[in-house]
Amino acid sequence: MAIPFRRRVLPALLMSALSASMAAHAEESVELSNIEVISTTPIGGVGLEADKIPTKTQSASADDIERIQSLDISDLMNRTMGSVNISAAQNNPFQPNLNYRGFTASPLVGSAQGLSVYMDGVRVNEPFGDAINFELLPESAIASMDLVSGSNPVFGLNTLGGALSIKTKNGFTNPGHSLEAYTGSFGRDSGTIESGGSDGNFAYFVTGSITKEDGWRDYSPSRVEQFFTNLSYANEDTTLDFGITAVDSDLNGNGAAPVELIAQDRNSVFTHPDNTQNEMRMFTLNGTHWLNESTLLAANTYYRKSDRSSFNGDGGEFEADGGGFFVDDDGFVRTSVGNINVADFNNPNFDVEVEDDEIEGLGLNNQSQTDQDSFGFGLQTTSFNDLFGKPNQLTVGVSYDKSKVDYTASSEIAYLTESRGTQGTGVFLLDEQVNGKVDTDTYSIFFTNTHSLTDRLDLTVGGRYNWIAIDISGTSKAGTQDLNESGNTHDFKRFNPSVGLTYALAENLTTYASYSESNRAPTPSELTCAEGGENACAYPNAFLADPPLDDVVAKTIETGLRGFHNGINWSAGVFYTELEDDLFFFNDADEDSPVLNKGVFDNIDKTSRTGLELSANGLVNKFSWFAHYAYIRAAFEDDFSYSREVDEEDVIFNVSKGDRLPNLPEHNINIGFDYAFNEKVSLGTTASYRSSQYFRGDEANVDKKIEGYTVFNLHGRYKITKNFELFGRVDNVFDHEYESFGLYGEPGEAGLEDLENPRFVGPGAPRAGWIGFKLTL
Repeated sequence: MAIPFRRRVLPALLMSALSASMAAHAEESVELSNIEVISTTPIGGVGLEADKIPTKTQSASADDIERIQSLDISDLMNRTMGSVNISAAQNNPFQPNLNYRGFTASPLVGSAQGLSVYMDGVRVNEPFGDAINFELLPESAIASMDLVSGSNPVFGLNTLGGALSIKTKNGFTNPGHSLEAYTGSFGRDSGTIESGGSDGNFAYFVTGSITKEDGWRDYSPSRVEQFFTNLSYANEDTTLDFGITAVDSDLNGNGAAPVELIAQDRNSVFTHPDNTQNEMRMFTLNGTHWLNESTLLAANTYYRKSDRSSFNGDGGEFEADGGGFFVDDDGFVRTSVGNINVADFNNPNFDVEVEDDEIEGLGLNNQSQTDQDSFGFGLQTTSFNDLFGKPNQLTVGVSYDKSKVDYTASSEIAYLTESRGTQGTGVFLLDEQVNGKVDTDTYSIFFTNTHSLTDRLDLTVGGRYNWIAIDISGTSKAGTQDLNESGNTHDFKRFNPSVGLTYALAENLTTYASYSESNRAPTPSELTCAEGGENACAYPNAFLADPPLDDVVAKTIETGLRGFHNGINWSAGVFYTELEDDLFFFNDADEDSPVLNKGVFDNIDKTSRTGLELSANGLVNKFSWFAHYAYIRAAFEDDFSYSREVDEEDVIFNVSKGDRLPNLPEHNINIGFDYAFNEKVSLGTTASYRSSQYFRGDEANVDKKIEGYTVFNLHGRYKITKNFELFGRVDNVFDHEYESFGLYGEPGEAGLEDLENPRFVGPGAPRAGWIGFKLTL
């Protein structure tokens, strides 16, 4: 009699994964992609052998996180994974823009999000804007994570360039207790506790951490408090995990600054504060159950509440008529106290005056509050019955997600202080007041099937049907503008297919090829900022009416080789992703506007990402290493025009097919080495190179680029006893001055009239070091 699948194959898969994990730990390898089993759906389940997946995959474990001593998962990925880089758009280490294959996961609402992120099967892209807040993913709770490339439709909306799937720890897999703390540069102090254990069929795991820092730039303190716990049950047929995640953060990331100001003092900021406070509570329930010897049922449900408040002190441009009254193109500026005059702001502590009809000494306090509640469930079955006498793995699932968002925004006229901070006046601009609600329902059905056509050839086909309905209501312009003039719900429906092949050319050599599609629905911030004309909006705070936009569709082709030879794991591949109806923010250069970045979202025909990826890692005695090289050509595939203010003139720029997308370096290199001197002492280094990139606002590629840069980092450990060890980390060892982000702005708006260069940059942090200890029991 044939041995049932569960008793025959599943133990082999689990033992294979366990063996790979144990080997990686024993060898202290920093390679993050050599695991045997990868999750092929957000909900998880059994997964699939890595060599049968027809795309590039990369993985990391809790051991990798501990060894590299990364601040969070974005820091880890930036140092150790291929085709990944981060840019300092906010200049806060907890708020990076993470780019993978030219697609972005960012905490900034309004950024073009192109990656989906899951934690224990729950999509954690925020309902409002699809943003990713990395500090809401507690690093000490992470057991493993898989980065799956391409437009994999099974991972749902926003998977244009890839998907990141995170699995958390439980007491069965992570028993024991530990206390860890470190301190060092920028006033950064951090402490983490962790405890896990099991008794028979039951287990618990709990971890908590507090990290605070003053920040290396002026006026940039931050504090992050994280908590995670998991209660588990498991027997031969069933697993059940109930998780609670709670995070509070208070972050100050004061953004890019004029290049001339940075040249004078790299610590300086343009305006401040730029404060974001996040409060997140998430409850998850995940389970699996074997219905019979060859069918696994997996399901999850969740409730997530994520509230975000922001306070951004900015410069502003105001004009006055001959009588000193505030005016714009439509006449008097509408405010909460009616018509206002420069004389109304006479204050002995601040210098407010009119020069050539422009009012100097005033700025804006832009404030917003976003309350997000979401819940949903997912259900899938995985069958391992043979098909046509050959092994076959079929997963079919459904999911439903519901979110409710309350959004308010306002802009208050403020005094500018000597340090370019702001102090509110109590006078609000009525045309910038928003009170909106967004209800979103997302229905999905998906499948993925891997069939062994021969002993060497495997075929994977999959697909997902997404139906997302976005209902926007409320008003802007202090109640005078309806956010939903049509009264309609925005519906986006699409079936996205995928197909791929893997072929074992030899025992340790596999080739793969795939084609996949995925889509991204326009976010509420894009839908309500698409009318244009006199109704251009302030990106992304003030919303207007909601004419229709098309959803963005990504189509990816990729192929490659991967193998193992003479102790070296290696892979090489190429890919091409084309985005149809990509969304672009067209700036409306208006010198009479008191609000920066005013404009409109609209679809453009196409953009593309073309890439070459090379990776390798190995181990020689006590020396382990990894190396990744990626060439990413992110380009516009459409001709269009946009405007930008240059020397107080509204200048039209023409983008031609082939022009490069801004803030995306073409060449990315990550390398790393670790050497274990003995059982107690180890030392490692990582180095990253990023080539030059264009400034945002130079989509026409006519101006000077941001220069490329290289950063070296060190990390090491000294195990004093079995239960006590010291560790240390040095970033930017050679104290290299570099910039990783750039855009065009107006430096004169904050009282810096002597600054003429419109380029703003996000400077990289200087050399820094931290030292700490870890006690385990």
